[in-house]
Amino acid sequence: MTKHSDIPFAQDSSRFFLPWISMLMIFIASLTLSGGITAYRALSYWNDSVSGSMTIQIPVVTPNGQQRNDSELAVDLERALTVVRTNPGIIGAHPLEGEQMKRLMAPWLGADTDITTLPLPKVIDITVDPKNPPQIQQLKNDLAEQVPTAILDTHRIWLDNLITMAQGFMKLTLFILILLLVTTAFTVVYCAQTSLRVHKKVVRLVHMMGANDWYIAWQYGRRIFKLALLGGIGGLALALPIILGVGYFFETIAVDFNCSLNAASLTLLVLTPLLFALLAFITTLKTVLSSLKRML
Repeated sequence: MTKHSDIPFAQDSSRFFLPWISMLMIFIASLTLSGGITAYRALSYWNDSVSGSMTIQIPVVTPNGQQRNDSELAVDLERALTVVRTNPGIIGAHPLEGEQMKRLMAPWLGADTDITTLPLPKVIDITVDPKNPPQIQQLKNDLAEQVPTAILDTHRIWLDNLITMAQGFMKLTLFILILLLVTTAFTVVYCAQTSLRVHKKVVRLVHMMGANDWYIAWQYGRRIFKLALLGGIGGLALALPIILGVGYFFETIAVDFNCSLNAASLTLLVLTPLLFALLAFITTLKTVLSSLKRML
């Protein structure tokens, strides 16, 4: 197939309209897709980090606000460790002390705070076997019997809230992407039909000279594919600095979570203009072939 066109597309105003529309669509789609990917990665990260761990807290003060003595706390701590370590599904358990507690409280109290002066509870970090998790209710009952003051925290409540929020954001992402695809398809249909009406006489002349419907549709499809791809690349070029900048910003405030896009995610983003251009190409072929049957 030769690269020249038998239809004077240079007289068609869609050469200005379609690239700008494609740029806007890809810009929004790239931002939306990167947000959905980040939400999915955050969900996976926190689910892996939290589902395999639990903590037990033993308060150092009574409900009346009185300080408990060290010997009593030591006894409760040892009892809690015994209960946990003898419970099926627990891989390991150890109390957090000194620097470990300081690192744990640093995000809230600051790295330079002297935590020895604070009534912080004794904390036992528990590692759960993900293939054979313990019976939470049984563990709670055992702790309540041996150490009534102990509090078992499975992190499940806030993790469930996080899951609900992330799932809702991913559904919104999917809805927006579908809406953009539908809008792109309708825009391409409008451009193709408008161009056919503008070049109606030329199309009929080319057809009378022996060009079949596929030949004409291919020229329209090739042209719209190029325009859509050109605009899409521009939209991606505008979106990438924002995506990378936001990722870098969140990494600086959440150093324990790498929220930047990985190689697979970046590849998907880079391919987004091509996917939209292919959608425009296929839509154009179907639209032109359908219109030619009624026109010729």
